[in-house]
Amino acid sequence: MVLSVMCKPYGQRDRNHLEQKGLDMQVQDYCKAMLAEVKGWTEKLEAMKKVADSYGTEQKEKILPLIGQLEQEVANAQMRVQQLETECPSDWSPMKNELDDLFGTIGSSVDRAWRDLSPGEVGG
Repeated sequence: MVLSVMCKPYGQRDRNHLEQKGLDMQVQDYCKAMLAEVKGWTEKLEAMKKVADSYGTEQKEKILPLIGQLEQEVANAQMRVQQLETECPSDWSPMKNELDDLFGTIGSSVDRAWRDLSPGEVGG
């Protein structure tokens, strides 16, 4: 026996609503993943500051400005993600491309600083 279900056809307004809802979920999922990455960077930067605190003055003067710069870049990335999440534009590919590039650059910088800080004292 075959059962058939008659569905009410969607009107244009209903389709637009469903498309927007799907878009919202894509943007939210992307933003959630990016904010998790920001959290990881923030934790690494905090760990780097703790290691730097154990250094002498001269070494601290070299590393702390770098950590400060990275913190500013991470905060900027976080603001951009939150902007995307709030605005949720229908065509968000330009913002996504910008964020992907930004996150690639910041991620590389944080990882490089993490490795260079003190290979013997900091795992990564």
